[in-house]
Amino acid sequence: MPQTPGGPSDELVRRLYNEKHPDQKAHSAKSLPEKFQELLELQKIAYEIRMARGDKLKWWEKPWEVEP
Repeated sequence: MPQTPGGPSDELVRRLYNEKHPDQKAHSAKSLPEKFQELLELQKIAYEIRMARGDKLKWWEKPWEVEP
């Protein structure tokens, strides 16, 4: 992609992106079962936080009853 006059260099954009998303490569390298397990764990954490706040959850907002 050509650089616009006065715009940031490709190297600067790449470096800024990598600083903002440092674990992107690690996440991309995970297998689908690992990503699914991570999703379930984060869902359970979010559920516990919302229950501690006293939120009234709909049936579809509760964690899935599955194990990968």
